[in-house]
Amino acid sequence: MTLQALALTSLIALAAPAQVAAERGPSTSAERTRAVETTRRLERDPLGSGAGKDRRWLVQWIVEIPDIEVKGCSGPLDVLKQDDGSRYGRVLYVQSMFGIAAFLIEHPRDKDDWVQVQLAGVESVLRAYRSLLSSEPGARWKELDLLAEARRQGKLREVIEETMEGCGQERVQGPGDPI
Repeated sequence: MTLQALALTSLIALAAPAQVAAERGPSTSAERTRAVETTRRLERDPLGSGAGKDRRWLVQWIVEIPDIEVKGCSGPLDVLKQDDGSRYGRVLYVQSMFGIAAFLIEHPRDKDDWVQVQLAGVESVLRAYRSLLSSEPGARWKELDLLAEARRQGKLREVIEETMEGCGQERVQGPGDPI
């Protein structure tokens, strides 16, 4: 399976987490440890041997577990989801979900701080992006370069807070909203 196909399959798989989550119990300590270690490995080497298998496991695990809820928000990473011929955009986008899950495992008391949760996802993407560029220097994204610069300037949290639409608001899903 290509990286693009994996990312697309991953995004589609997230459409029905409630149904799958009802079929199993909460995550185990061993699974949570594996999820954090796998996330960090993908940040260090997003194209490494076994990366596709690791992503498939993480996506399936996130979808199935009922005790850790990974919510993405519209914002600066949305450009990565677009099918513009890039080989890595969707892979990087899915990495944000992994970063969020790892953060929620490591910082369960901060689960209601939507800015910190989303920041963890973006940070995970930026670490994977930096690693990706070391092996694929032409795989640049101006949006990620801008986020990396904001991080260097100590302004990434502020950027997240200003650009991620509707994250801090509870709202009921309406007709036509994605699941």
